[in-house]
Amino acid sequence: MDLSFLEDVSSPFAFGRIAVGNTFVNRDKEKKRLALNFANKVNTILISPRRWGKSSLVKEIGTGMNQIHKQYRFAYIDLFSIRTESEFYEAYAKEVIKCTATKFDEWISNTKLFLQNVTPKVSIGGDATHEFDLSFDVKDIKKSYETILNLPEKIAISKKLKIIICIDEFQNIDGFTDSLSFQKRLRSFWQQHQNVTYCLYGSKRSLLIQLFEKRSMPFYRFGDMMFLGKIAPKHWEPFITGTFLKAKKKIKTEQVTKIIELMQCHPYYIQQLCYLIWIRAGRMVKDSDLNASIEDLINQNSNLFEREAESLSNSKIAIIKAIAKGYHSGLSSGAVISEFKLGSSANVTKTLKALDLDEIIDIRKGEYFLIDPSFELWFRKRFLGKKIT
Repeated sequence: MDLSFLEDVSSPFAFGRIAVGNTFVNRDKEKKRLALNFANKVNTILISPRRWGKSSLVKEIGTGMNQIHKQYRFAYIDLFSIRTESEFYEAYAKEVIKCTATKFDEWISNTKLFLQNVTPKVSIGGDATHEFDLSFDVKDIKKSYETILNLPEKIAISKKLKIIICIDEFQNIDGFTDSLSFQKRLRSFWQQHQNVTYCLYGSKRSLLIQLFEKRSMPFYRFGDMMFLGKIAPKHWEPFITGTFLKAKKKIKTEQVTKIIELMQCHPYYIQQLCYLIWIRAGRMVKDSDLNASIEDLINQNSNLFEREAESLSNSKIAIIKAIAKGYHSGLSSGAVISEFKLGSSANVTKTLKALDLDEIIDIRKGEYFLIDPSFELWFRKRFLGKKIT
């Protein structure tokens, strides 16, 4: 098979991975606010639905601040697959050690120097310069969590560094055994750190608001709370047009508008749809290229959407039907309840709360929207008989 077509075919669009550099779109206001927070040691809580670009924003700031001053060090920790307090400590210590040293020998020496009260097990992969892992005996953790939690502050003071700890899917700590005690422990140590700043972010809005805005919770008012909104069409338009031009392809203004409207300014799906169009189109993007790419995008996700829909109750499906038909407010009104057989206003409130926890809907200024535009297009076709394009 001739694979010569793979020469010089680097994708100009990024999805399914962190968007940095030329693939990162706008966010100028958010970038300035977040960078100033980090520079001024202000802890930050960043909230937005999944795939709206939180990780890309944080990584973009980290890369930029590293270039300005080598004193800044960023530790990135993802709690998506972490389910216990012990796993948290291991990930926390490992990423702090890695971000504050550049060589494997330094990782080992720093582990011995700064974790003297603990006996970590260090494992290395085939490439000792890139693979490094830490694990602790459970008994050691119970005796020495203070040493682990104070690790970044100790290293920052010793090496004169400014460390920013960035923790994704932070709401997952709510599922840890005795989560409240764990949160109290984190807060008690972190609030004393003078050389370490924390950026805690996630996608489950209601859970995160409860963690940080409820007076009885340990992390109440822990830092500056930022809600990440969508990127406006005025920023997407030049990005899409310009990126296609760089790839030596032309796309019409009305086609760009259709992409933005159908994908509802969703960063992940705009980049994915543009990638599919880029693969398919020649020098000029045709309407048939755009429509076929939209169908491709929906088809790629249809099995996932089918499974998701099958797991939803009749009440949830009915509410989604109403939102998909354009009822973004007034869902508890008698007319909407009657049209979609929603039962009662109490049932509507209960179902909306459940859909919010399921991360299926987003609440903006008192109105309800489906988070996933691709799911919405599929749902309209599957349940409402609407055409996708």
